[in-house]
Amino acid sequence: MPIDTGVWSPSEKERLCALYAYHILDTPVEKSFDNLAKLATQIFNIPIALISLLDKERQWVKSSIGVAIKEFPRKQSFCEYTIQGDTVFEICDTLEDSRFTDYPVVVSEPYIRYYAGAPLIDDQGFVLGTLCLFDLVPRQFTDSQKEILKGIAQEVVVHLVLKKKDQQLRSSVTRSQELLDITGISPEIHCILDYRGKVLFINEAVTRLLGYTVPQAMELGLLDVCYPEDIPRVMKSIADGLENNYKELQIDFRVLGRDHIIRWISWSLVSKNRRWYTYGRDITDNKKVESELMKLSFVASKVNNAVVINDANNQVTWVNAAFEKITGFSLEDVKGKRLGDLIIGPNTDLELIDEVRRLTKQRQSFTIDMLAYRKDKKEIWLSVYNTVVLDDSGNVEIEVEIIIDITDKKRAEEELQVLSMVASKTNTGVNIQDNEGITTWVNQSLEKLTGYKKEELYGHHLGNILSPNFHDQELIATSRDKSKNNQSYTIEVLAEKKNGSTVWLSVSNTPIINSKGKVERQIDLISDITQRKQIEKEMIEAKEQALKLSEAKEMFLSVMSHEIRTPLNAVIGMTHLLLDNDPKISQIDDLNILKFSGENLLHIINDILDFTKMETGKMELEVFPFNLKTLANDIINSLQVNVKKKGNQLNLVFDPSIPSLISGDKNRLYQILMNFLGNAIKFTENGQVQLILTLAGQNEKQSIIRFEITDNGIGIPKDKQSYIFETFTQAKTDISRKYGGTGLGLAITKKLLQMFNSDIIVDSTEGEGTTFSFEIAFSKTAEISASTGNSTEMSVFIGKRILVVDDNEINILIAKRILSKWGLEIEAAVNGYEAIEKIMTESFDLIFMDIKMPGIDGFETTGIVRDISGAYYKQVPIIALTASTLKNDHYKFNECGMNGHVLKPFNPEEIKKLLFGFLSREKE
Repeated sequence: MPIDTGVWSPSEKERLCALYAYHILDTPVEKSFDNLAKLATQIFNIPIALISLLDKERQWVKSSIGVAIKEFPRKQSFCEYTIQGDTVFEICDTLEDSRFTDYPVVVSEPYIRYYAGAPLIDDQGFVLGTLCLFDLVPRQFTDSQKEILKGIAQEVVVHLVLKKKDQQLRSSVTRSQELLDITGISPEIHCILDYRGKVLFINEAVTRLLGYTVPQAMELGLLDVCYPEDIPRVMKSIADGLENNYKELQIDFRVLGRDHIIRWISWSLVSKNRRWYTYGRDITDNKKVESELMKLSFVASKVNNAVVINDANNQVTWVNAAFEKITGFSLEDVKGKRLGDLIIGPNTDLELIDEVRRLTKQRQSFTIDMLAYRKDKKEIWLSVYNTVVLDDSGNVEIEVEIIIDITDKKRAEEELQVLSMVASKTNTGVNIQDNEGITTWVNQSLEKLTGYKKEELYGHHLGNILSPNFHDQELIATSRDKSKNNQSYTIEVLAEKKNGSTVWLSVSNTPIINSKGKVERQIDLISDITQRKQIEKEMIEAKEQALKLSEAKEMFLSVMSHEIRTPLNAVIGMTHLLLDNDPKISQIDDLNILKFSGENLLHIINDILDFTKMETGKMELEVFPFNLKTLANDIINSLQVNVKKKGNQLNLVFDPSIPSLISGDKNRLYQILMNFLGNAIKFTENGQVQLILTLAGQNEKQSIIRFEITDNGIGIPKDKQSYIFETFTQAKTDISRKYGGTGLGLAITKKLLQMFNSDIIVDSTEGEGTTFSFEIAFSKTAEISASTGNSTEMSVFIGKRILVVDDNEINILIAKRILSKWGLEIEAAVNGYEAIEKIMTESFDLIFMDIKMPGIDGFETTGIVRDISGAYYKQVPIIALTASTLKNDHYKFNECGMNGHVLKPFNPEEIKKLLFGFLSREKE
């Protein structure tokens, strides 16, 4: 190691190698070395002496006198300079030499002032270390003293050399003993023969293999145990080897043991110093295997898959007929050659060939799929299953290869690979299964969707992993049966991700059918429909909630309808009675106005109650013939009282070309016109309001009527005209306070006109007035001839008995007065129990049945009557008297056995027509 650089020179590396060969570093203290160090201190009368060896980075002390130290860095060593030469290196005064003035041992304990060192040089000329002396005062050796120091150093080297040789001798003895031990326990025969074949040494394996003791074997020669039939072959092999000066021979022959059992022994003979060093290995089992392989080769010659047998050098020794059929190569083409060299081509993976050959050299079997070439250079895909057969030494003895033509399979896989590449890019999960539904491939989207890695899904039914805890197993099983029967399917299942969270999956399965019509594989396209399912669930819940709210609303409206219609029935009913009882001429107009207003109030109540139906789309228009001019005049006359209060004039302008009878929903039209005219009157003072009806167009089936409602009232601001039809909205905030109203009328009117497939047009100027206009198409109706006398109708009613069931005495009173005028005999019952009792004890031609009554209602009462045995109870007409507008009630009428219904408050003419219809049938 040069002193002024830190770079190791080649000579320094060699020096270190020589030092390490002595195996002296880090060894315990030895007295012989300590005696030499002590001798040096005594001869030179010096306090400190060291025998040290210089390692790569340290100075290691083998022996020390006068100081306790084992090692220190070479950079702080005086000896570093000593090993640079072959003479004694001396420093008379360390404080006078600038190289050492800052050394720790100089400036601190033990304060070294003098150094003398002799190199330890072995017989190869390598400096191993130093014998060095230290003093605490300056001094100087004479030349004779230096020679003495060198002599002691040479003695140290002698000790080192002797120690090294002693170690080598011990190692040699140990190795020899180990070799003897190995041969003693080795299962193979180890022996030494002289040039004539006499046994000089043999191990105890001969006893186990051949049954001879070692002394007995020592008396035998190699040929003495050779099976007679093999002696000529063995002699020839030995003679050929000697003639050609072979140093090594390999001979396999049979040996006859002392127990007369024949064994195959593989012998390896090495010639050295006119002796044969012989190793014998029992290969009896291998020979049996070879025999079995011969039998196997016979079987292999009959199978469809190619079979190839190679020797230890990877050269072909045998192929079957199927090999020639698959590759085109015969045994003569490939025997003694490496198969891989014959079947490769331009597109063959040569690195794969090199890799399998490397595996064979490492005595490893392998399985590969490779692109090969037939003898005619046609590409072919082969699957090669290689099995390496080892001898007793663990070396390759033969290779057996099973080769399968997988060209068709590879083409299918390439097609599948294209599909998988497309599938891997889609966001839809793809699961490819075999014909039993076992997963063989999934794309990344399915891994991401389920949280499972593909390795966790391969080899399993996907449904067993994703739906282990749900009730969809029956659906999954049914679906699997469909796929086995060549049927595709699409199902939606609730699955479970790897993290335990649930996910709704849509699975579309398509079976792939082979040429034989059997399922070869199946492809699932799997999508996450959790969000859709959640939306569906929310929609169902919202729908159910809406239905509940709608039912509650309808029930409330039904109750309100019943409560309002009941007193209104009395008002309208009494009005009809007063008109029929020959009123004074001065009272007729008033009663007609009262009748018309009562009926109008009924229509308004009906419209308000039906507003819910419009919101839910359940309202339907009724189509009946009516006289439009009569309706318009009735509306104008009924509003005259309010018109006069505001100092207004209300006029009707009616186009005479309008047909006298048209078909449509008179009640809804009435409500529309009343709303428009009511608003016009409300927002006009001392002005004029007009209802203008004109024929806008007609064809064979329809007449289109244009309606205009004009006024010169307060008008509507332009920026407010767009939302006056919204519910509970008015043009200005002070209108409700000043004029009243809820802001619901125009909203209802707009919805009603939409049912007529009509739109409202608004033309208004603030402070000048407003015009609302719209057009409605009505169906044309033929003129109805006048009724042919009432006397015929009335004769049907004479003597007929009618039972009226109602818990309201006023309703019963009105019904009795109206019906008794027509010659009908009337009985009454105030509840269901009384009605049943009268029905069972008396006979009636028709029964009017109220629906809402205390105790049992009309539905229950009718059901009980219909359940009584007897034709009378099954056939007697029962007509419902109801104030309910619920559509569900209409279904109940039929379910419980009712024959019809009349809505309260009832119109006498409608009752008369209904009675005539039922009672005239009885007469027939």
